[in-house]
Amino acid sequence: MLKRPVKHYTKEPIKKPKVFLDSSVLLSALFSSKGGSFYILTQLKNILELQINEYVLAETLEVLDKKFPHRSNLKNTLFLLLGTGKVTIFANPGSEELKNIEKIVNKEDAPILASAILESDYLATLDQDFLEESVKKFAQKKSIQIITPGGLINYLRENSKIY
Repeated sequence: MLKRPVKHYTKEPIKKPKVFLDSSVLLSALFSSKGGSFYILTQLKNILELQINEYVLAETLEVLDKKFPHRSNLKNTLFLLLGTGKVTIFANPGSEELKNIEKIVNKEDAPILASAILESDYLATLDQDFLEESVKKFAQKKSIQIITPGGLINYLRENSKIY
């Protein structure tokens, strides 16, 4: 009796889309458990690779300190959300990366866009400056899509094999 060779199948791991989160998304998730920002951090954490940089973290903490100085629980909630969402925190981009980006967006937004271009497939934001057509076209040339949290959720529902 002839034996057939046993075939071993290995599954290729599905590449998780890398999503860089702007501080506007983190703040939105803090204040609304019903929006797309919160949904991404809590429900899509296993199918997306969520990312921020040190600048986004510092910017978010600064907003909380300035606008909500008597609500220290918000910082605790922020760190819980970052942990729950399995968010990776990158170092800020170097001055060389920022140079070209500052021609496209204001100096305060440059570290966000630079990190997103270096590390991510998407930049999820609610910041209208990033959602301007000229900025979105620049980002597309760098192989990154700038999108709102709700837009990202809809895009994944329509186009993703992992959602």
